[in-house]
Amino acid sequence: MQKGAPLKPFSIALLVLGLAQSLAADTVYVRDTIYVPLRGGQSTEHRILHRGLRSGTALERLQTNDESGYTLVKSEGGVEGWIQSQYLVEVPIARDLLKKTEDRLLELEASHQKKLLQQQDIETRRVELSDSNEALQSKNDTLADELANLTQLAANVIAIDDENQQLRQEHDDLIGQMDALSVANQELQDSSDQQWFLRGAGTILMGLLVGFWLSRRIYHKRGGGGWT
Repeated sequence: MQKGAPLKPFSIALLVLGLAQSLAADTVYVRDTIYVPLRGGQSTEHRILHRGLRSGTALERLQTNDESGYTLVKSEGGVEGWIQSQYLVEVPIARDLLKKTEDRLLELEASHQKKLLQQQDIETRRVELSDSNEALQSKNDTLADELANLTQLAANVIAIDDENQQLRQEHDDLIGQMDALSVANQELQDSSDQQWFLRGAGTILMGLLVGFWLSRRIYHKRGGGGWT
């Protein structure tokens, strides 16, 4: 079959049969380690549209002709052509799968390292918070002790104030008693002085009376008369 020659009826029938058997468009891949030409028809005699589709190249499958062994595909650049079906697979090639797997492993490793760093940061933060909590607890205990001491001191101050008030009251009572005793003592002193005065006056008066009586007696004896 020469390039550019008209299709024979048999070829047309095969093409129609292939179209009838075509599947819905999906994605296929060129097999490993080969470069496959993309042709304008379903034979090696047709014009090459792309000389070398690299292994792993993703193509959109438009239809498949099992009789001719060719599949109509569309490249990512929009070029449509026929390629031998034996060079196509429905899953990515091992090399690409390995590359994707390696890339995925690298992503997972990076994610794992990131999570490890986050975990370390969280642990560091937890330790810092724990230390801060212990410091706050210690400070709280110290403040509680100081508060207890201040409360005790306040209670002592109140007790001392009450005691001072009681002492002041007792002092005032003692002052009152001392004033009362002073007044009573003054009264007794005045009474004693009065009694001594009366006693002295009585003694003097008694002495005068005795002297007067004695003088009368003496005079009466001497004069034989006069006062009786």
